[in-house]
Amino acid sequence: MNHLTKENVHKLIDKTLTPCISIYLPTEKAGKDVMKGKILLKNLLRDAENFHKEQGKQETEIKSILKPAYELVEDTLFWQSCDEGLALFISEDTFEYYKMPIKFQEKVTVADNFQIIPLLSVLTNNKDFYILSLSQKKIRLFQANSFDIEEIDLKDLPTNLEDSLMIDDSERQLQSHAGSSNSSQPVFHGHGGGSEDNKNNIIRFMQKIGDDISNYMPYKDIPLITAGVEYINSIYRETNKYPYLLKDTIEGSPDNVKPKDLRDKAQQIVDAYYKKTIQNITDKFNDIKDKGNGSEIVSDIIAASYNGQISDLVLSSDAESWGLFDNNTQITNFMEKHLPESQDMLNIAAINTLKSSGNVYVLPKEDLPDSHSQFALFRY
Repeated sequence: MNHLTKENVHKLIDKTLTPCISIYLPTEKAGKDVMKGKILLKNLLRDAENFHKEQGKQETEIKSILKPAYELVEDTLFWQSCDEGLALFISEDTFEYYKMPIKFQEKVTVADNFQIIPLLSVLTNNKDFYILSLSQKKIRLFQANSFDIEEIDLKDLPTNLEDSLMIDDSERQLQSHAGSSNSSQPVFHGHGGGSEDNKNNIIRFMQKIGDDISNYMPYKDIPLITAGVEYINSIYRETNKYPYLLKDTIEGSPDNVKPKDLRDKAQQIVDAYYKKTIQNITDKFNDIKDKGNGSEIVSDIIAASYNGQISDLVLSSDAESWGLFDNNTQITNFMEKHLPESQDMLNIAAINTLKSSGNVYVLPKEDLPDSHSQFALFRY
C-alpha cells in the first residue's frame, strides 16, 4: 500500500489483538543500496522477537505473527520497488505496510497499540488536497499531495461548455414538454467572459460542475483549490457546494499547464492554509491555557486524553514518553525507556484524541510554535 489516509490510521488504532508490532525503517528507491532495507528489516524483526521474549511470551507465538514479515524480507521484487521509507504494522490479525516518500528513523515497538506518531507526521506534513482546473474547454479534477498528483476520472460529467449546454438544453426541452415552469436562474454580477449569452452559458456550466463535482471526490473533508482565469474562478465560487473550498486560487488559464506545475502552485496555497491553522491553534492555546482549558504538561495531556477532553493535540515528531496510566488515580507513572510493561503515553494520547474525534498534528520539533514540545486544547 502506498497511499496513506486518515482512514488507514483509524483502522490501525481500532485493532485490539496484542501484541501490536510497529516497525519503521529507511529504504532506497534505486541503486546499489536497494537491498539494504532487506537486511535492516530482518534485524528489526529480531529485535521485536527479543523484546517479546523479555515480556515472558511464547517464542512460537511471535514467530507465527512475524511470518508474513519474514516472507517480505525474502521478496526481491518488493525491495526493488521501494520508496524512501517503509512502515509495517503486524499483529495476530494485521499485516499492513506503507511505502512512503520520506526517510523514517529506524524504530521498532512491541506494545498494546500500534505506534502511529510517525504516520501522523506524514499526514500532517503531506496532506491531500484537490485541484479543480476550470475552463470553458475542459474541466479536470486532481487529487494531490506534496509528492504526487493523480487525475480523477470524471466519467459521465460533461467536462466542456459545449457538451454541458447540449445536455442542459435537452433537459430543458424535456421539462418544457412536461409543463415545468421552473426556469429561474440565479443572477451573477461583475464577471467578464464576453457576451451576455456566453456569460449565462458559463454560469450554467459552473452550476453543473458545482452541483456534481463532489460525487467524484473519494474524500469529502480535504481542501479544494480552483485553477482558472479570474472570472471563472469567481463564478465557480458562487455556485460551489463543496464545504472545504479554499479562498485563494491559482490564477490564469490552466488548459496547457502540466499537472505537476498545478500541484506546485496549489501546494503553496495549502501550506499557507495549514500553517495558519496551526498558528490559530497556538494563539488559542496561549489565550486559554491559564484558564485550565489547555496544557503543555505531559501528565495533564495524557489524563485529558483518557477523558475525551482534547479537541486539538500538537506533538513533536520525535515525541516519546514511556510509562503506565492508572485509571483510578488518573496519574501516569513515567519510565525512562521502553520497558516490557510500558506504553508510549504520548502515542496513547494521540490514539485517544483521534478516537474521541479530536485533531492531532505532528510537526518537526523546529516547526513547533513558541518553543512548545507538545500542547493540547481541551473541550472542557
